[in-house]
Amino acid sequence: MSFIWAIVTGIALSFLLKSGWGFLLGLFIGPMLYRAFNNIAPMRTNQPSPTLFLTVAFEVLGHLSKAKGQVTQDDINIASQFMDRLQLDSEKRKLAQDSFNRGKSANYPLQERLNELYTQYRYRKKVLNIFCEQLIQAAISDGTLHQKEEQILYSVAQAFHIPRAQMAMYIQMMMASYQFQRGQQYQQYNQNRQQGGYHQGSYQRQSAQSDIDNAYRILGVDPNADNTTIKRAYRKLMNEHHPDKLVSKGLPKEMLEAAKKRAQEIQAAYDLIKAHKGFK
Repeated sequence: MSFIWAIVTGIALSFLLKSGWGFLLGLFIGPMLYRAFNNIAPMRTNQPSPTLFLTVAFEVLGHLSKAKGQVTQDDINIASQFMDRLQLDSEKRKLAQDSFNRGKSANYPLQERLNELYTQYRYRKKVLNIFCEQLIQAAISDGTLHQKEEQILYSVAQAFHIPRAQMAMYIQMMMASYQFQRGQQYQQYNQNRQQGGYHQGSYQRQSAQSDIDNAYRILGVDPNADNTTIKRAYRKLMNEHHPDKLVSKGLPKEMLEAAKKRAQEIQAAYDLIKAHKGFK
């Protein structure tokens, strides 16, 4: 078939350029166009399974919990809180619970399931990135990332053809997001106490500086970055987490609420940096 594309493209270019060189050029370009078309066509025609993303996400979450050793009640609570955050109905919740239990099994085929998900979403990179972010977020819900959990996360990156350095950056960003949330909660708690006459100025200043440091890490930028770089990083992240664009890329609606909350965290981090640096 690529040969036919080469001939047709060669004839077309020789006619347009009115030269025999156009035909030779077409012989070279035609196969490239054929491969590009074949890469784009599956993205337009093949729709991912509506439950595969959710199923594999909770399977891998169960696998992460088991990797630490014994699955504890805290691990189960974290999975349950993740289901709450996704606002799963009773049917999807049962599917998530079964998937979590399946992922705990000793013979869980991690690579096989990751490859299956990658095949479905290989032309939807943003969706795979969201999968990684939400998996990391669930893994660090206890405030730590165990070595075996980290190894599994890098296995996910490898299966999705995500560079190791990029996965490391995702982990850093999500850890910063976790700490940023806790800092914001503390500030709200401290403000309430101050209204009652209690003051803790020094610790509050340290907490505020920690929030600013985490805000930079959430955006993936250096604190010394100029305003243009910061704005560019913010816009890129917001574009990647835009609900309408994620839905069009095949993100299941159950995962959309978590993506929205992630976008809110990015916005809050950016607003804090703007206030700190004094730009609009």
